[in-house]
Amino acid sequence: MVMDRYGDYCVIFDADREKVPVFTALGQWVGEADNPDAIATLIDIHERVNGGDA
Repeated sequence: MVMDRYGDYCVIFDADREKVPVFTALGQWVGEADNPDAIATLIDIHERVNGGDA
């Protein structure tokens, strides 16, 4: 398992799972990206819905 940062967001890569959990750096649940390529889209949606404040 590996945790990585995308700006104000944290993602957890697990070789045993296809989906990628995404949280804000403060621990707020953002959702699960269907694959690593979908992380940026999930973060973009979260910022549009929440005003960009992670």
